Amino acid sequence: MVGLGRRFFARATPLSWLITANVAIYVVSVLIALGFYLAGRIGLFEVYYHKLALPGSPYLLLHQPWSLITHMFIHDWRGFWHILINMLWLYWMGQLFMTTQPPLRLLWAYGLGGLGGIIGFLAYAWSHAPYGGYALGASAAVNGVFFATVALMPNFRVFLFIFGPIALKWLALVWIFLDILLTLGGNEATAIAHLSGAGAGLLLGYLLSRGWRPERLGNYKLSLLREKEVTPEEIDRILDKINQKGLHSLTKRERETLKKAAERL
Repeated sequence: MVGLGRRFFARATPLSWLITANVAIYVVSVLIALGFYLAGRIGLFEVYYHKLALPGSPYLLLHQPWSLITHMFIHDWRGFWHILINMLWLYWMGQLFMTTQPPLRLLWAYGLGGLGGIIGFLAYAWSHAPYGGYALGASAAVNGVFFATVALMPNFRVFLFIFGPIALKWLALVWIFLDILLTLGGNEATAIAHLSGAGAGLLLGYLLSRGWRPERLGNYKLSLLREKEVTPEEIDRILDKINQKGLHSLTKRERETLKKAAERL
């Protein structure tokens, strides 16, 4: 079993990782909830479960900052449709996304979509304080993948059982319309989070279509972490400091710089 697991994760794509994580967490949540229900403590489970959801209250968010990440991987354990629709859209759009982009960029689309959802949800919640609701689910993150794909290939046609072939850009407009309808049912925070995730996805897709490489951010950070090259001017400065104040005046970094310069001679 361990060998099978290693082979799975070695061969799996980021799309497989995301779907597996969401489904596994949902199944575990349902099983744990069932145990609490049989013990007559389902209310206690709800309290713990909300520790993983994103709270609209700044005070609660301050005490559970991990929910900024965890809420993107948990779903309403009492209903199956929420996670089913999200995972189907993630699979279909994720497959299309990876036909034009390296697989690892799917994580960028998912993460930035989720970040857009966070910004939209908290902006609404904090402007309507006190707001006691929570955000949970991968919908905003999936919208990030969906709309990044739309931006990359807007005229790609997908087949719908009822309407037949339809371009992704028109499908996206229908999806936005459905999200806006959520506001009519009093779900403004949810709709805004979904639309914010879609906006983040569109922005990412546009940047990718213009040749932007998100991997460069990682390379830039690594370059900042690398030690700066020792210049002759820096060595002269350190030697002048020794002449004026003595060897004991050097900082630890200056001593290391001098030592490395001596090793290169």
